[in-house]
Amino acid sequence: MGITTGTAKTRIRQIISRQVISVTPETPADEAVATMAQAKISCLIVAEKKRPLGIFTERDLVKLTNQRVPFGNRPIRDLMTSPVVTISGNLNIYEAYSLMLTNRIRHHVVVDHGGRILGLMTQSDLINHLGHEYFVELRKIEQVMTTGVMTVASDAPISEALGIMAGPGISCVVVADQRMPLGIMTERDAVRLVARGVDLEAVKVGMAMSSPVLTVTIGTTVYEAAQAMKREKIRRVVVVDREGRIEGIITQSDIIKGLEGRYIESLKEVIRKKENIFQQTARELLDKTIFLDNILRSSISMAIVATDGALKIKYFNPVAEQVFGYEAASAIGRSATDVLVLEEIAPLSLAKARETVLSEGKCTFPAEIRRDGTTSYYDGSLSGILDKQDKLAGFVLMLNDITERRQHEDTIHHLAYHDALTGLPNRILLNDRLGQALASAQRTGTRGALMILDLDRFKDINDSLGHSMGDLLLKAVGERLRGLLRKSDTVSRMGGDEFVLLLPSIASAESAAVTATKIVAAFNKPFVCNGHSLSVTASIGIADFPDDGDDAETLLKNSDIALYRVKEAGRNDFQRYTTVPGNEGPLEQQKRGAA
Repeated sequence: MGITTGTAKTRIRQIISRQVISVTPETPADEAVATMAQAKISCLIVAEKKRPLGIFTERDLVKLTNQRVPFGNRPIRDLMTSPVVTISGNLNIYEAYSLMLTNRIRHHVVVDHGGRILGLMTQSDLINHLGHEYFVELRKIEQVMTTGVMTVASDAPISEALGIMAGPGISCVVVADQRMPLGIMTERDAVRLVARGVDLEAVKVGMAMSSPVLTVTIGTTVYEAAQAMKREKIRRVVVVDREGRIEGIITQSDIIKGLEGRYIESLKEVIRKKENIFQQTARELLDKTIFLDNILRSSISMAIVATDGALKIKYFNPVAEQVFGYEAASAIGRSATDVLVLEEIAPLSLAKARETVLSEGKCTFPAEIRRDGTTSYYDGSLSGILDKQDKLAGFVLMLNDITERRQHEDTIHHLAYHDALTGLPNRILLNDRLGQALASAQRTGTRGALMILDLDRFKDINDSLGHSMGDLLLKAVGERLRGLLRKSDTVSRMGGDEFVLLLPSIASAESAAVTATKIVAAFNKPFVCNGHSLSVTASIGIADFPDDGDDAETLLKNSDIALYRVKEAGRNDFQRYTTVPGNEGPLEQQKRGAA
C-alpha cells in the first residue's frame, strides 16, 4: 500500500492524452459547442501556434446558458476562460495530484518547456494511474460521497435544471420522484442540448435526461464505484439505500480527495519503518560501537540520545549537540535530567515521559525550539531499550526535525485557500467566510453585501501586451481593492478578471452603494505596471443579504445577474440586484459619476 518507486517517478507526459481538440480564438462559439458535442469531450483548448490562450469547458457553457448569454457567431475568445492553468509535463504524478487538489479544477493543460501544448491531464488520468487498491479495505462509499444531491422533477423545464447546475460546485442534477432516481442531467447533456438548438424553456427535463441512471447501494466500496465509472466512462454515480431512494452522489472529485489518504498513509509507513530500524539498533548495540555510531550519524535531521536505566547518557549524536547546546564529550556520562531540559521545548518533563514509557512502552510528543529568531519543529519520542532477557536496560530519545515538512504544510494550506497569482482568498475561503457572515446575520439580524467585480475589456490588455502584463495588472487590482475595503471585508479572486467582495456587516443598502461608488471612481486612476500606465474600469453587481438571498448560491447568482445588467448598460458602473430589470428603486437610479 506504500508508494512504489516506479509510480513516484512517473512523469505526467507519460500518462496524459495527447489527442487534444483545440480551436482558434476566432472559431464561432456555436461551432465550438458542436465540436464538443460531436467528440463527447468535456473541454476545448483555445490555442494559436500550439500555445494555449484559454479553455472552454462544459461548466462554462452551463453558466453562460443560465445567464442567457447568446452564442451564435461570437468568437470563442469572448467566452473562454483565460488565462488557462498549465502544468509542466516533467512533473511527477504526485506533484500533479497535489496541484489538482490545490487548484480545484478538473482539467490541466500540460505544456513543454516552450509553453506548447503536450496534452491534457484529467481526474480520470490521475485515478487510473494512482490506483484504487487503497479503497478496497479502507473506504466505503458513504465515507467519501456528497450527501447534498440536487434534484429536479421530470416535468420541470431544462432551463430550471441548468439554473441549478450553474451554482458553485454543482455539475449535475438528478431527476427524481419522491427521492427515487429517474435519470440524470449533466454538463455533458447541456453541451449536447445546446448544440442541437433545443428550446431550453419549452422542453421538459424528462424528455432530455440520461436514463436509466447508474446507481450503487450504501455499503459499496469506493473501489467498486470507481470501477463502475471507468467501465461506463462516466464521472459520477448516484448512491441509493436498500429501497432505492437517493442517499448521495459520488464523483471523480470525491475519489481524488479520498486518494489523499493513500499518500499520507504511505508517508507514515516510511516513518514507522525508519523509527523501527533505529530502535532495533539501539536495543542490540546499547554501548557505542562503530556500527551504531555510523548509522546514527547518518541521520542528518534526527537528534538521538541513548541512556542507561538510570538515565545516564551513553550516546549523544551531532544533531543532539545542536538541539540541546552541549558537546557530546561533556554530555556523555552526565544525567539526562541535567542535560535534556524538555520543559523548555516540549509540553512535558523527562520524568513524566519516563513514567509513560514504563507504563505504555513509548511516549511521543511535539517539540519546538526557538533560537536566533527562528523556530524549528520536531516529532519527539522516548522509548525503552530492552536487553537480551527483555529487561529494561535504558532509554532512547529521538527528535526528528520536521521543520521543512511543517513549512510545506503551511504553504500547501495557504495555497489551498488563496489564489496563486494575487495571494487573495480563493473561492473555498470566500465560501467559508460567506457562510460565517450569513450565519452571523441570521443570528444577530444584521445586514451584509456581496459584490462581483469584473474588469472591463481586460482581454484587450492581455491581447495587446501579453498575459504577463495582464497578471501584473490583476495583482495591482487586488492591492487597490484591499486598500479600499475594511479589514473585516474580504477581497477574493475567482479566476480570470473576476473578483468577489464580501462586506459581512453594513448599516444599510446605501453603505454598499457608497463602497461601490468609491471602487468605480478609484478605477478611473490608471494602474502602473512595469513602467506601463494601464487604464481599466470596473463593473460591479451587488446583492444584499438577507434581502437578495440568505444562502451563498443565491447571492452569487443574483450579484452575477446585477453585474450582467451593468455590462449591458455600458460598463464602468455598478448596480444592485433587482428581481425585475428596469424596476430599480431610487438607490439603483443614482448615477455614480463613473461614465
